[in-house]
This record gives sequence, structure tokens and C-alpha cells, in this order.
Amino acid sequence: MSLTEHLATILNPPRRYPSILPAVTFNQTCEDFEVEELPAYLPDGDGEHLYLWIEKRDLPAAELLSRLARSLQVSSRDIGVAGQKDRRAVTRQFVSVPRTAESSLSKIDDDRIRILSVSAHGNKLRTGHLNGNRFSIVLRSKSGEPFQTSQADAVAERLQLLATQGFPNYFGPQRFGHDGRSAIDGMAFVKGQLSVKQWKFQQRHFMIKMVASAAQSAVLNLSLAARVTAETCATPLSGDVVCRKDGVRPFLFDERGETPAEQLVPMGPMPGPKMMLATGAILTAETEVLQQLEVTAEDFLRQKKVTSGTRRSYMAYPSNTFAELISDGAIRVSFELSAGNFATVLLSEIAAD
Repeated sequence: MSLTEHLATILNPPRRYPSILPAVTFNQTCEDFEVEELPAYLPDGDGEHLYLWIEKRDLPAAELLSRLARSLQVSSRDIGVAGQKDRRAVTRQFVSVPRTAESSLSKIDDDRIRILSVSAHGNKLRTGHLNGNRFSIVLRSKSGEPFQTSQADAVAERLQLLATQGFPNYFGPQRFGHDGRSAIDGMAFVKGQLSVKQWKFQQRHFMIKMVASAAQSAVLNLSLAARVTAETCATPLSGDVVCRKDGVRPFLFDERGETPAEQLVPMGPMPGPKMMLATGAILTAETEVLQQLEVTAEDFLRQKKVTSGTRRSYMAYPSNTFAELISDGAIRVSFELSAGNFATVLLSEIAAD
């Protein structure tokens, strides 16, 4: 089977828990989906980079960089962000720009971008320079029927369950582009079958990173889907690479020493030269996933500048969870997730598609 035959599973993988709400919508307005970045550190007020605390509305990440670069007359490659934020949302996040652009800040005249504060720091903001994100999301029934207090209470209980037992740490469908196009392009790229000249020069660096990451993410989702189906997504097995529930450092489960298995979480593959290899039956299963997608580990090694490789925890655990019924019969949920976890994936463990 090829990637296209597996796209349905990659984009809409199996859930761990049955739905407790009917199908919902959470993007009738941008205000229904709010995200606030939880930075790993705050700017110290001195340095060669400006940290802009911005609010963007209904704007994709690539377009944010393009608009800032155009207004500030800098290269988009000189603009730093800690993480990609949802398009159909109100999001607040840090963006770093060269300090030489300070005099041009007043040229940012955009109804979708608002600068809330400005400070300086010594380094450019890099991907991963954040602890996580805080979400506030309004869930509305697609049928138009108002929710009841009992349903809001059930959602609060489900969120508590997810906080203690976790949910499958899939990449959300937005990672893979419209109809999985980014994943398809990413697989072609790592196999050397895609010309980067199809993209404008100023967008090329961003697009290469995006599609290469989508290819790695497709491998992760398909591998995790098999573990969810087998009901072993939260259960470390012999041969697994694991990490502690509150950690990220990978090590082999069979070399855990006296650490109890219940303190550990399996980690899935994001192929590349720096990825720690599993062993035994787990390595065989992960290799079979690559074969299903018609790629090899060597393909990812050839593109090591953008597919360095890592391991991703198979489970995610929200914190500071809350749910309430609001005046129009919708349910507002709020929670915090670690960097790289997808709110839409969490919501799929609550509501039907």
C-alpha cells in the first residue's frame, strides 16, 4: 500500500476513548478558538533581536512571516517563532525580528496582526523555544441543539481522565496540509523526487521544513495508530524507546533498570539520523510502517538538514483543565498542552467527527 492509501488513517486516526459529545464545531468565529503561547523564557531587554508579543487573527503561520517581512523589509528567514499556531483562531505569541527593524515597526499596518508589547533579547527565537500553549475553545453542536449542564460536566470529567491517563499524541490534520498535500510532497522530497523550485525563493526554506516535517509526522501517526488499535499506546513493550511521563529524554525500555513501567511512556519514530532506534519486534513494526509508506530510513538520512530525527511521546497529558456551559448553550473548555501537542487531537477524544 502507498501513502495515498494510508492518508485516511494518518489524517483521521483511531481514537482511544468513545465520544461523549455529538459532532461539534469550534471555529464559527476566531474568538471561539484562542491560543496563548507559554514561553520557555522571557526577553531580558537587551540584545540584537526584538521580541514582539503579538496577537494574530485568522492568519496562517507562513502568511504571518510574509506580512512581517514585507512590512519590516527583512528576510523571512531572519524572523523567529517558537511554534506554529492555528490559522482560524486568535493567537498570542512571541515573534523575534532583527533589532535593525525597530524603526519600521510603525509600518506594520495590518488588521490581522497587533503588536501587544516589544522587548529585546540576545538570541533569535527558535522552533521549540516554548513550554506549551494555553487554549480556550468554544464547542458548539453542529446540529444547533444547545448542550446541557450534564454534558458540560461530562466534558470536565473526560478532561480530568485525559490529564491522568493521557491521549494519543497524534499530529493533527493541519500538519499535513489540505487533503494531506504536505505529507505527499514531503515523502516525494525525502525520496529526491520533488523539485523545490516549485516554491518562490523567499518561501522555499519554510516550505522545505514544513513538508519534510509532514513526512516524519505521517510515519509517527501511522505507527501510533497501530498501537492505539492494539491498545498498547500507553504500555511500554520490550524493544520500545521510552521516556518518563514528565520528561523527553529517550532510552530503551529494556535498559530502564529499576524504573517502574507505569512511570514510562512509549515513544514513536520521527525518522532521521539522530533518532534512537527501537529493537526487536518494535523495530520490525516501525520498519514495516516505512515500507507501507514506500520510503526507507535511508531516505530520511539523505535529507538530514531538515529531518535530523527524534522520538515523540505516544501520549500527551493536558493540565489546568476546565469546562463550563456558557449562556448560548455552548461549552467552553480550557487546558494547557506541552509544546507540540495538538488541541484538535485532544478534542477528538471528546466529540464525534
